[in-house]
Amino acid sequence: MMKRNIICLSLVWGTMFAALAPSAQAAERSGAVALNRPPLETQQGRYFRWAAPRGWIAKETTNGVDLFAPDGKTFASSALLHGSFGHMTPRDFLVMTMRQVNPSARIEGAKALPSQPGIWGPWQLEDFALSGNYKGTSVRMRATVGLSAGYGRYSATMNLYQAPAASWERDKLWLPAVAQSIVVTNARQVAGQDSVMLPRNNPLDNSGLIESWHQKGLSEDRISQGRREGTMGYTRLEDPTTGQRYEMPLEAYDGTAGGYRNPKRPTELLKKLPPGH
Repeated sequence: MMKRNIICLSLVWGTMFAALAPSAQAAERSGAVALNRPPLETQQGRYFRWAAPRGWIAKETTNGVDLFAPDGKTFASSALLHGSFGHMTPRDFLVMTMRQVNPSARIEGAKALPSQPGIWGPWQLEDFALSGNYKGTSVRMRATVGLSAGYGRYSATMNLYQAPAASWERDKLWLPAVAQSIVVTNARQVAGQDSVMLPRNNPLDNSGLIESWHQKGLSEDRISQGRREGTMGYTRLEDPTTGQRYEMPLEAYDGTAGGYRNPKRPTELLKKLPPGH
């Protein structure tokens, strides 16, 4: 049951991240702001994996990751809460969270997103635009909240990114890619669920069937990868020498070299990662 819950939470998280793409695409199409998206370096934590520009600071807990820029005012965050008691709506959860993150935050707009199937009940998804002040600077934020409730309990996921108002039009073109990069890699312990007894693994002894599902998964991974690159404007690459992974903006492609140059060793090219990595 725990793995099933995590899978559903991960699917909802993916849906939430997909909701971030249209605004970034619209801003890019407007042509009002020149693209200046930074490369993102992939890092692995104890519970999550993420990608952020070099120099950013990561703070990881069992419930999520906060990624901070050197200026201390630009950040991206993703959080996961499972099995809490009480009643909540997406707006309630956002307001409760912002009291701790930034009490000055004001909701400027909200948009309901299509609901998704859940264990206890449908996941309610809502997207919010916010503004406020942070460390003496006027900031703008965007948050997407998913919440599923039933039997007096609820689970919630929240994605949030923020930038100073002065640089918002530029930063909103790539901050969604930072937030979208945060994924669960330790399903056994994430959200404090390691105390739940897992079901026994009874492998299916049918190599042909297993291989067919493996190939089906690879095909879906390729489709997912292409869709992600098209919407977020970033592609996943790896330093073949050190294994360091990057999320590189598509405009960084060097046609004269036939690939993406290594940010640390510009005379070398990065290697494209296969789907699912």
